[in-house]
Amino acid sequence: MQPPTCYGMRVRTKDDALRILHAVNTNKLRMVTRRLDTNERRAIRPGYVFVWEERGPSSDQTGMGIERWTDSIQWGPSRVRDEFLYYQQRRPAVNAVDASSDDSEEVRPAPRFGPPLLKQTYSAKVLTATGIRKWHLIAYFNEETVNHLFTVDNHPHYPSLARIKVPTGVYKSARTTRRRGGARRRQREDSSLARRSLTLPSQDAFRDLRLLGQGPSRDLPRLEDLRTILTKPRHPIDQLALNSLPPF
Repeated sequence: MQPPTCYGMRVRTKDDALRILHAVNTNKLRMVTRRLDTNERRAIRPGYVFVWEERGPSSDQTGMGIERWTDSIQWGPSRVRDEFLYYQQRRPAVNAVDASSDDSEEVRPAPRFGPPLLKQTYSAKVLTATGIRKWHLIAYFNEETVNHLFTVDNHPHYPSLARIKVPTGVYKSARTTRRRGGARRRQREDSSLARRSLTLPSQDAFRDLRLLGQGPSRDLPRLEDLRTILTKPRHPIDQLALNSLPPF
C-alpha cells in the first residue's frame, strides 16, 4: 500500500504546513505520487497527512502528478481559515456515488457514532529543482483526536521536522496568489470606471441642461448665465461636464 506522507500528525499553522512541504522538497518525507486505491482510501485515519503534486501541462509528458484528489468520502462545503480550507464529513442516510471520483465506488459513510472526519487542505506554488510546481497538503483529523496528535515540533517518528528552517521565496500560497490577482483586476476595473466617469457627463447633468433650455426659443442659456443661476453646489463630476461645454 502507498503510505501517507506522515501519520499521527496535526497541522496547526501555515508554518507547520510549510515545514512538511519543505521536508518533502528535501526528500525527508515522501510525496504521494498516484491516486489512492480503494484499500488506501478505506485506510484513511485521523492524523494522516498527504502531500501531492497537481498534474500540469509539463507533468503530462512525464506522467508525474495527480489530476485531482479523491478519497471516497462525502464532504460538506468548504470553510476558509488562515489560508487553509476545511471540510467536514457528511453523514449520509444511505451510501451514494462519490461525485468527486471517476470511479463508480460507494462513498465511505461517516461514522454512526463519534465525530466525523475533518479535512484540512493547503495549496502552494513550490520552487523545485525542476521548476515551479503546485503542491497540495491534505490533513485528516476529528474533534476527538485533534488535541492528541503529534505536531512537527514533537513527533517521535519525524524528529527532523522540528529542526527544519523553511527558506524564503520557495513556497507561495496558491490562495494568496488568487486573492492578489483578483484585487489587481478589481483595481484595474475601478480605474477604468473612474476614467469613464470623468469623461462622460452624468445623466443628471444632461437632465438639468434640458430643463434649463426649455423656453420659447428652445435654446440653451449661455454658460456664463448658467453659472450664475445655479445656486445649489453641483457634484464635481456634473460641474466638470458643464465646464467642458463650449461657449455659445
